[in-house]
Amino acid sequence: MLILPEQYGQTPALRLLEEAERGRIGFDQRLIRSLLARPEETLDALEKFLAQPPREEAVADLTEQVFDLYRALRSPRALPFYLDLLRNAREGVPDELVEAFHELGAAAVEPLLEAYEAAPEDERPDVLFVLASLGVPHPRIRGLVAERIGQDPYEGALCASLCRDAELLPALREALAALPPGDSARHERKALEEAIEALEKQEPREEPEPFDILPQYPEQAPPLFDHLSHAELVEFLDHPDAEFRARAARSFADEELDETVRRRLLKTAREDADPRVRGEALRGLSACGADPEVFALLNEVLRDRARPAEEWSGALVALAEPDAGLEVRRAAEEAWERKETRAAALEAMWRLRDRRYLRQIAAGLKDPDPDVAREAIRAVGVLPAEELAIELVPFFQNEDLREDALFSYALAVRHETTPKSVRRLFERIAERAGGLTDHEEDVVASALDMRLEREGYRPVFFPEEDAEPEEGLAGRPGPAKSQKVGRNDPCPCGSGKKYKKCCGA
Repeated sequence: MLILPEQYGQTPALRLLEEAERGRIGFDQRLIRSLLARPEETLDALEKFLAQPPREEAVADLTEQVFDLYRALRSPRALPFYLDLLRNAREGVPDELVEAFHELGAAAVEPLLEAYEAAPEDERPDVLFVLASLGVPHPRIRGLVAERIGQDPYEGALCASLCRDAELLPALREALAALPPGDSARHERKALEEAIEALEKQEPREEPEPFDILPQYPEQAPPLFDHLSHAELVEFLDHPDAEFRARAARSFADEELDETVRRRLLKTAREDADPRVRGEALRGLSACGADPEVFALLNEVLRDRARPAEEWSGALVALAEPDAGLEVRRAAEEAWERKETRAAALEAMWRLRDRRYLRQIAAGLKDPDPDVAREAIRAVGVLPAEELAIELVPFFQNEDLREDALFSYALAVRHETTPKSVRRLFERIAERAGGLTDHEEDVVASALDMRLEREGYRPVFFPEEDAEPEEGLAGRPGPAKSQKVGRNDPCPCGSGKKYKKCCGA
C-alpha cells in the first residue's frame, strides 16, 4: 500500500525508513521534516533500522541519509553509528564525520578514548585527530597529543592547534627546540611555530557552519521506480500525482509483462486524464507490440495527429524497432520537425538502427534542449556512429550528460577492438575525460565489454562467472570496482530493452 507524503506524519518512523530503503518513497525534505518533528521516535527507529539484518528487498543504501539525520538530531545516541563509520574509514576520516563528533562535544570524549585504545596502532592517529577536533579540555587527550608531538612533531602540532589547550605549550616548544637546523624539517618547524602562536594568543578556533540537513536534499524526490517490482509499479499507476504515474508507467518500457500488468497498462494508456501519463503507458507497452490489442492501440494513436504530443510520441517510440514499416519511419521524420517531439524522434531513430538519420543525430548533438542532446548522444553509441564520436567529448564537461556521453563514446570511438586493445582504449577515455569516478569506470568498462561482444569476443571487464579468461588475460588488473553497472537506460545494442535486462543482465 502506497504511503503518500500527507500520510508521513501518521506513519511510524521505522516504516518510513524501510519504505525509503525499498525505494518506494523518495528521501526528500517532506520525509525529513516528518522525521525531525518527532526526534525520540526517530532516534528509536534509527537504532532499530541499523540493528536489522540486511534486507533482500532493499534497493537503496541509506548510510548517508542516516548519518545526516543523526547530525540534524544532535543526539549522543548517534555515537555508536559514528564510531562504526570511523572504524571503517579506510581513506582518512571525512570532514563531515569530524564535524559530527565535534557537534556532540564532551559526550564524545569517553567513547572516542575507548575507540583509540581499541584501534590498531596505524589507525590511532585518525582517532586522535578526531579527539583533538572536539576542542574539549581533557587530561587524557592532552597526554595523547603531547605523546604524538614527541613522536611526530608535524601531526602532533596539528592536533595541538585543534585542541587549543595551552598546557601543550611546553611539549610544543621542546619539540621545536629538538628539530635539526636547515630545510629538512621546515614543515615540522612551521607547524610547531603556528601551533605555539595559536595557543599563546588563545585565538578561538574557527567553528564550522551549523549543519542544516534540509538544503542537502530536494524538496520533492520520486521513488526509485527503476528498482521496483512490477506489482509495486502497478500501485503507482493509481497515484494522485501525475508525475509519479508517468514515471511508473515508463518503467515498464522494454520489459516482458504478464497479462495482468499488460491489461492494467492498457487501461492507463486509454483512460488516464493526463496525456503524458497516457504516452508513458504506451511506451511501457513497447515490449508487447506483437499483441494485437496493443499493436492496434499504438497504431491508432500514431495515425491520429490531433493527439497531444506526449501521447503521440509515446506510441511512436513504442513502435520504433529495426523492422518497423514505412509509416513509423515517416512519423519519426515528422516528429523531428516539431520541437516538442524532437527528443522522441531521435529516440525512435536510434531504435530503428538506421544510419540514414545521421544528419538529424548530428544536429541533435548541437540542440540546446538537454533531452534532445541526450537522445542524440545515445544514438551515436547505438549505431555506432564513429564519425560523430568526437562530438561527444565536449559533453564530458556536462554534469547531466557526462555519463551518457562516456558510455556512447566508448561504444563508438574509432579504435581497434580486441581483448587487449580495449585496455588501452579505457586508459585513453579516462585521460580524455579528466579521470573517472568508480561508477564512471564501471560505465566505460561495460560499454567496452559490449564492444567486444559486438565483435564476437567474450567480455573482459565483467566476465561471465563460468567463462574461461581470454588467452593472455589471466591475472589482469581490472579498472572496474563493481560488477553492478546499474544501467536503467535503453540498451545501446538496439534491442529495445533496458541495458540491465539485455547486455547488462
